[in-house]
Amino acid sequence: MPTYRRRARGQSHARGTMKALRDAHGEGHLIFVVRTIKQSSGNIDELWSETIGAVSDIVIQRPDLAEQRAGDFMEAFDRIDLAVLRGRALALRPWPVRGTLRTLILSEVERLLAPVCAT
Repeated sequence: MPTYRRRARGQSHARGTMKALRDAHGEGHLIFVVRTIKQSSGNIDELWSETIGAVSDIVIQRPDLAEQRAGDFMEAFDRIDLAVLRGRALALRPWPVRGTLRTLILSEVERLLAPVCAT
C-alpha cells in the first residue's frame, strides 16, 4: 500500500521492510512473519515496519521457538497485544523502536511458552 493512501484493515505501508526480509530470508520467512502478526487475535492492524522487523528478528534468532514449535509460537501471539508493546517501544525513544520492540515481544513469547518449555 503506498504511503499516500490510508491503510485499510490488515494492510501495511511497510513495503520496503517486507521486500528486504523477502530478499534476505526468502518468501517463506516473510509469509510466516506476516501470518504470525496478521492472523493473531487483535493484531491484524499491527503490520508496522518495526513490528514486522521485530517478529522477523525473533524468528531468525530463536528457531527453537519459531520453527521447531511454530504452532505454539503463533498461538502465543493470540495473547500478545502488539499495539501496546509498540506503544511502549515508541515511548522509549530515542532507542531504536525495532530493537526495543523485539525485546518486549520476545519477553512475552518466552513467558507464554515457559510452562511448555519446562516440561
